[in-house]
Amino acid sequence: MRVFLFDLDGTIIDSAEDIALSLKLTLEEIGIPERMPKDVRSLIGGGVRTLLEKVLGEEFKEEYVEVFRRHYLKNPVVYTKVYPGVEGILRELKRRGKKLCVVSNKLEDLSKEILRRLNIAHLFDLIVGGDTFPEKKPSPVPVLRSLEILGEEPSEAVMVGDTEADLLAGKKAGTKTAIALWGYVRLDSEKPDFFLKRPEDLLSLA
Repeated sequence: MRVFLFDLDGTIIDSAEDIALSLKLTLEEIGIPERMPKDVRSLIGGGVRTLLEKVLGEEFKEEYVEVFRRHYLKNPVVYTKVYPGVEGILRELKRRGKKLCVVSNKLEDLSKEILRRLNIAHLFDLIVGGDTFPEKKPSPVPVLRSLEILGEEPSEAVMVGDTEADLLAGKKAGTKTAIALWGYVRLDSEKPDFFLKRPEDLLSLA
């Protein structure tokens, strides 16, 4: 593989506690703290709007997205950490001349700010979020547009993530797919080309 496309939450970083913190502050501000779910980890992966829609149902309002975003921008890296072993593997992939890209459903500015604060933003050739293009995962659009910007073909790329949305986006775009078993893994019917038990397993694809 010449190009490694990575999901962010649950693949490169463990951000569940900070997402939960921002959700708690959002629900308190809009006056319904009792809607705080016990397990936020299982709701992560679709982006802010999807998260709030799952939690609030019919009570969801579009302006709540900005409330969450404001809280998250203030507290993006309180508990968030890069998964053990991931940074070293990213550096090794770069050393081998691979192109690295983040394709997240998290907002682009948040994704970039978090990666900057964790001191790994410079390892990526491109960082795109759920609002970078007109569509987000599981649509293939962000994968295809990212590869276009990088000047690479889908057949030379692998989409690495921890949810069905990541696999579907990669498959529809024509890339190989790999599931990061250390993340917030949620799979229904889709099967990846590769199962990754540890970050080190990525090197076998390089």
